[in-house]
Amino acid sequence: MAALIDVFVQNPAVILTIGALITLVTPRHLASLILLIVTALSAIKLYTLGLGEYGRISLIGEELTTLRLDPLSRIFAVVFHIAAALNIIYGWGQRDRAQNFATLAYPAAALGGVLAGDLITLFIWWEIAAITSVFLVWAPGTRVTYLAGMRYLAIQVLSGVLLLGGIVLLYRETGSINFDFIGLRDANGAIKFSALVMLLAFGIKAAFPLLHNWVQDAYPKSTITGAIILSIFTTKLAVYSLARAFPGTNELIYIGAVMTIFPIFFALIENDLRKVLTYSINNQVGFMVCAIGFGAINGAAGYAFGNIIFEGLLFMALGAAMFRTGTSKATELGGLYKTMPITMGLCIIGAMSISAFPGTLGFVTKGLIIDAAGGAHMLWIWLVLLFASAGVLEHAGIKIPYFTFFAHDSGKRPAEAPPQMLIAMGIAGALCLGFGVYPDPLYALLPDQAAIAGYHPYSPYHVVEQLQLLLWAVLAFAVLVLIKWYPAEVPSTNLDTDWLYRIPGRAFAGWVVGASGATFNALWAIFSGRVHAIMERIYAVHGPEGQMAKSWPIGFMALWTAILLGFVLVIAFFA
Repeated sequence: MAALIDVFVQNPAVILTIGALITLVTPRHLASLILLIVTALSAIKLYTLGLGEYGRISLIGEELTTLRLDPLSRIFAVVFHIAAALNIIYGWGQRDRAQNFATLAYPAAALGGVLAGDLITLFIWWEIAAITSVFLVWAPGTRVTYLAGMRYLAIQVLSGVLLLGGIVLLYRETGSINFDFIGLRDANGAIKFSALVMLLAFGIKAAFPLLHNWVQDAYPKSTITGAIILSIFTTKLAVYSLARAFPGTNELIYIGAVMTIFPIFFALIENDLRKVLTYSINNQVGFMVCAIGFGAINGAAGYAFGNIIFEGLLFMALGAAMFRTGTSKATELGGLYKTMPITMGLCIIGAMSISAFPGTLGFVTKGLIIDAAGGAHMLWIWLVLLFASAGVLEHAGIKIPYFTFFAHDSGKRPAEAPPQMLIAMGIAGALCLGFGVYPDPLYALLPDQAAIAGYHPYSPYHVVEQLQLLLWAVLAFAVLVLIKWYPAEVPSTNLDTDWLYRIPGRAFAGWVVGASGATFNALWAIFSGRVHAIMERIYAVHGPEGQMAKSWPIGFMALWTAILLGFVLVIAFFA
């Protein structure tokens, strides 16, 4: 028992989980302080752990490695702790027990998945992440958020079921449950079914094209702080899993390239700016998936690290504006720079970083991916990534700050964001600029030190290439606005592919339920009719007036007794 307790105590994810549970029974006004202290303790524990495997336990004859810290898992674990701390500070003083619990339990589950050394441990944390995160969607307590949460939970559970199925199939094929390189194809180049199932499970959580709608459906319906937390952990856990299990998988290059492109067009016409940022999540994860397909794990891990910080900063800035105005609709915002200048400045830092302006975190990490595309000599993919980079500037780098703080004057004059929000945003902004100017500490965390050794982000080629891209994108935005070709911000509902299962899909499900009910009723009518007929026949024979109920003559009974006795004697004779 002592050994088992030691296994759990040394796991930072368990420490975070315990802290989340404590908030359920302690005074609500102490929750934020407890969450921050526990996060600090978990970070200290992570820092004291050296690279290696810990927490080995035996389960049904299999050895589980509940904690593995290597260069790839370490960089995700570090940024998860940073993000968790920033979220706690941003939402300081929040007294909703369910949200306080999910604020740490959900990051704990994502951290546990990142640190998992075997697939069973990954599956357990994978499902815990799904269950704990849905509380953030349900937090507003409306019917709309309840339904969105149920859809979100169904999709996340489906991902878990597929993951479990893939684990079973993989164990049947290999006899191993190690969470390491799996690969999509076998030695003969044929696709492995077990790997395909697991790739689909990871793809749902990574929001692959056509599997992405749960992000836009659920995230914007969460609370202000809940949307920030949701934007960070689920998709990044999936990115880590893909980087661990499927590096160099060629199919991921094309999946990632599509992911970088299609969200741009939805984001440009979307009026709800929080939904714009959810499309940005799809776009940004596409860069990471593409990098994994190239085998550029440094690019995927580094850009995931940066995206968590600068996209989190954009969600925070927009959340602060929503906190003060009560809306995130572009048509209802604008002119906020007059009374929220600090929030505006921090939002612009996040926008510049996600757009990869030189001197920001996005520039020193996205270049790793663009270089990988060029190094692979895949011209069309390289051009797609450049186009997508310009699209990021249009929909996230410009649209978010422009329509929130500038554009038309909404007439709203809210107060500046609360101090705790400004502190969290200030730290995120400082990280964006600090790592952008001096990226060496971040590069030291990258998993492939040999590959990063000769990389220089501020080479003249990188700087000129990115500045050209950005300047042309800014010019295109300005021209489109001036000639009034830029999509107007109007109250609207934009249809995405989730319409297929939310409208006709729901109608089809209703028809199936109705048809199933009608079929059951028809079969039951046939069955009950047959039973009723049999019972009537039995009653006719054995009822009070039936043939078997009437009096029989004594001689007749004596005859049947003699026949029965003779039958018994014959059987006894031959026996």
